[in-house]
Amino acid sequence: MKLIKQIGNFLKIPSLVFFIYRSYKVQKQWMQHSILHDLDDFVINHDHTLTKNDLYKIRFYYGLAVPVIGEIYKQLDGKKLTANERKSLTYLGGTTGLFDDFFDMEGTSMSHLKKILNRTNTNDAKTPTEKLFIQFYMKALEHPNAEIIKRYYLEGFEAQVESIKQQQPNLTQEEITQITKQKGGIFILLYRSALEAKISEQEKEIIFEIGFLGQLENDIFDIYKDYKAGISTLATTTKSISNLRLTYETSLNTIFELINQSNFPEKNKKKFSRLFSIVASRGLVCLDQLQKLETKNFEITDFTREQLICDMGTLKNNLKWLVYYINWNVNVK
Repeated sequence: MKLIKQIGNFLKIPSLVFFIYRSYKVQKQWMQHSILHDLDDFVINHDHTLTKNDLYKIRFYYGLAVPVIGEIYKQLDGKKLTANERKSLTYLGGTTGLFDDFFDMEGTSMSHLKKILNRTNTNDAKTPTEKLFIQFYMKALEHPNAEIIKRYYLEGFEAQVESIKQQQPNLTQEEITQITKQKGGIFILLYRSALEAKISEQEKEIIFEIGFLGQLENDIFDIYKDYKAGISTLATTTKSISNLRLTYETSLNTIFELINQSNFPEKNKKKFSRLFSIVASRGLVCLDQLQKLETKNFEITDFTREQLICDMGTLKNNLKWLVYYINWNVNVK
């Protein structure tokens, strides 16, 4: 049975790679005539303060990745993204990096940010970056679920405000876990709200667990950066990578169990789970690297940048990633 599952996973690799490749290609083409056109106009016509990193996150990260995530998620109901869904996801992706930056800037008024999310009026912008955010946000709201999207963005704002506590020392593991779950879960729910199908309570449970795992995976890969910035995450504060791995694997198995219990067609659940396992397996490769550093207790101050950063560009790590995918669901009970 184990070998049959491994062979089945291996044989699906070409179709999964093609699906992801095609999704990125379609999104890149769509962006040329939408958000990138808007971005170019903005850069030409404004005395802007956008950094190269801001532009990169819109062009090659959130603006590209969020709609692809939407396409992957749509595999559960076996449908393709509609034009409205793609547009909303693209512009929500465009807002994400800008929104994160607002919280990193000193002196940013939380009440002002909340006003922007509520009113969606470019006249409220105090900076060119805020104006661009509002322009993207307004386009994301040109959608049948506009009020739901706005509601979840406001909830995401509250989760982001709560996450500021991670800059404080002495947070408990329970507090950090709750912040991680809320922040990750709400933003995945925000992106899901751009899909037109109604969200069931069962689906919300899946989405929140996916959001938690996704945020945890990001924190594991960002362990060095967050440590140097003084941000308390489950990765930077752990004294046991083995325990951190248990948290990660428990969440991963919970997601697969929730998907299996859902009412989506079996074929669709299998394809989505395979695609999701490709994404989630990266975190296991990084945990392998960190676990090798552990003796009795894990003390992050004992290790160098090179020891803590997991480079997924190496052949060695890519092979490990492939092996984890091939073994997906082999040991899940």
